[in-house]
Amino acid sequence: MDRDYTLDLIRVVKEGTNPALGCTEPVAVAYASSVCSKYSIGDLRNLKCTVSKSIYKNGKSVLIPHTGRCGLELAAAVGFVGGDSDNGFMVLNSVDDISLAMAEELIGKGVIGLDYDEDAPDVFVKIIASSDNEVELILQGSHTHIEEIIVDGKIVFKDLAENGSSSKDFLQNLSFEEIRMIAEDIEISLLDFTIDGVEMNLKAADAGLKSDMGLGLGKKLNDIQKMGLISMDSGTKSRILTAAAADMRMGGGDCPIMTSGGSGNQGLGVIIPIYIVAEERNVGDERLKRSLFFAHAINEYVKVYSGKLSGMCGCAIGAGIGATAAITWMLGGNDEQIAGACNNMFANLSGMICDGAKNTCALKLATSAGEAVLSAHLSLNGFLVTPDVGIVGNTIEDTIKNIGKLSHLGFNKVDDIMIQIIDR
Repeated sequence: MDRDYTLDLIRVVKEGTNPALGCTEPVAVAYASSVCSKYSIGDLRNLKCTVSKSIYKNGKSVLIPHTGRCGLELAAAVGFVGGDSDNGFMVLNSVDDISLAMAEELIGKGVIGLDYDEDAPDVFVKIIASSDNEVELILQGSHTHIEEIIVDGKIVFKDLAENGSSSKDFLQNLSFEEIRMIAEDIEISLLDFTIDGVEMNLKAADAGLKSDMGLGLGKKLNDIQKMGLISMDSGTKSRILTAAAADMRMGGGDCPIMTSGGSGNQGLGVIIPIYIVAEERNVGDERLKRSLFFAHAINEYVKVYSGKLSGMCGCAIGAGIGATAAITWMLGGNDEQIAGACNNMFANLSGMICDGAKNTCALKLATSAGEAVLSAHLSLNGFLVTPDVGIVGNTIEDTIKNIGKLSHLGFNKVDDIMIQIIDR
């Protein structure tokens, strides 16, 4: 490495790992609307919400916590009247029956409008709220990054620090091996934050197993395992618990989870499989913390190339890759085996589409989690897919660059088509 990127990598991983309540796309809308309300004076007459195609797609069919309903109009409305932007990703934690009734009244009166911008970047929300004054707000770059606020034509806030991916571009200067070396060498006390998500995400999984929220996949997998129809191993347990946590989250459950790369589902897909394998193999806390950090970092690395939101499922090409890389390292794998496990995943799951956030995300998360464990074990036992064939390049870095091309050039029309389908 030409320079030490340790502190940069810690910053990026920390920025992407936060407790979140609800799917982060409706949360982004609710957060932007809540911030907007702080500048609004008098009774709201009109609120126009414009989002990117990716956020529109992901906010269409996922239940919003404390409401039992779907819709970005609802997210904007409850964010404005009942959200607490000081809580960041937990903005919806303050929504109650009173604010829900107020939000529904605004929607019923036609006060809330929603549209999407064909040319907006992946993470983009624009709110224009008209009352006794007019407030215009732009969120861009990440799900809680306010870029600009304009009140009655005057800029009152501007922050371009996170526009696009500029703050993460340094990741392109790193190789998998260098990221692994950083994860191995960091002072362990700096990685204490990584363990916070374990208890949080396991609690979400437990909630999913004990309820009928979402698709109910985790609960059903658990049932058929108890019937003896499938065996219980670390891969199956990862499928069950990851699916159960996704059931809770996509079902609008009131249970926060820890994100990875700013995505809640990816936080589940990174953290739960790693912990399950660590528990099975009696891995110590220090190695677990380093593994979690490595996985979060690899997830961020992939996103620099594929995009923060994509036409491909981020749980497969991002979280799953981070999990399998970390599991392979955690179990003693070398750089060739780490790269091999990731290429096994890419050869298998690349092309899994993202058709929006909804209850069936549990299926994709379960697949990604289970395959992450299997791909690691395959690589550790000498199975590596053929290099330079199909999506797989000569190196893991080449493969990820190929994924970036596929995402931006091959899957760039997926959101357009998906919006046509979901708006039918």
